[in-house]
Amino acid sequence: MNSSAEDIATILETSSAGTGLTVGTDLFVSREPDTPDAVVSVFDTGGGEPSSGIERYDFPTVQVRVRGDKMDYENAYVTMESIKTALHKYANQTVNGTKYIAIWASSDIFSLGYDENDRPLLTLNFRIHRTA
Repeated sequence: MNSSAEDIATILETSSAGTGLTVGTDLFVSREPDTPDAVVSVFDTGGGEPSSGIERYDFPTVQVRVRGDKMDYENAYVTMESIKTALHKYANQTVNGTKYIAIWASSDIFSLGYDENDRPLLTLNFRIHRTA
């Protein structure tokens, strides 16, 4: 099974919700490069303990972070809204061989302020139910 962050990046890249993101260009897993300014990063953040039943059933969580262009909070927020639309209530789909029972936003969009280069930072957390 892939990391949840890898699968979430795949979902965002192929989403019909119109995120327009491309892995390795403006969408990254487990890292946030210095450039370009506007990027989306997806991080595995743990989650609940896996099911102890016969079938593997996991409860991971991920955090999606959006960094916008310098002083462009509005477009960073719009990007995060499109991510929320693509992921919240995503259900009953197989991604990279893993069955995603459901994905839910577990918070609302949270502003972290601006980085040292005046780029806005936003985060959004998701909880996931998935099985092999």
